[in-house]
Amino acid sequence: MDQIEQLGQALAMIFSKLMDFRNQGKVPETIEMTSLSLKDELNLDLDELLAIPTDNFVSRIKEDKRFNYANLELLANILLHIADETASSNPESKQHLNLYDKALKVYKYLNERDLTYSFERQSKIERIEGLLF
Repeated sequence: MDQIEQLGQALAMIFSKLMDFRNQGKVPETIEMTSLSLKDELNLDLDELLAIPTDNFVSRIKEDKRFNYANLELLANILLHIADETASSNPESKQHLNLYDKALKVYKYLNERDLTYSFERQSKIERIEGLLF
């Protein structure tokens, strides 16, 4: 199995766990589990991802050649769900705004580059823009 597929499977597993914890109402555990899984499975630290300037976020992520369009979309979905959980559990932290902004950058990048138009992706862009602007 090549590295791109392995990354995709790891991201899908993380997203699945995130949704399971979210459905069980375990908000703090959701964020912590996702952060640990990103670090363990992909060597991506959530705090390091948050520290990347938003304008450089996609280009920095794309430096890892395992991130094809599908994997970028999975990462954006993870960021979006963490942002949603953070906004509901700790809105005063403002960390959710950073997460929303980074997810938005990835979704917009995909809209510009991916030849397949996604109504779901466009809906997410519009929802995030409504939250941020």
